[in-house]
Amino acid sequence: MSQHTAGWIVFVAALGMLTGLVAVEVQSLEAWESAKTPVFIGKALFNFSTVVTAFVGGKLIPNSSR
Repeated sequence: MSQHTAGWIVFVAALGMLTGLVAVEVQSLEAWESAKTPVFIGKALFNFSTVVTAFVGGKLIPNSSR
């Protein structure tokens, strides 16, 4: 598998993780209007930052060279 392909696979996995985290927050909403509240937006941004940090951390780990 090429580095490019591996990068795309990790990116898609990160998007999947983000949707799973945000799904829990959306499920807890009483009404769609609640999605505009600072609490919901803060939780969504926190989940986004977690996924981005994990993605970037995964890309920064050096590959083992033979």
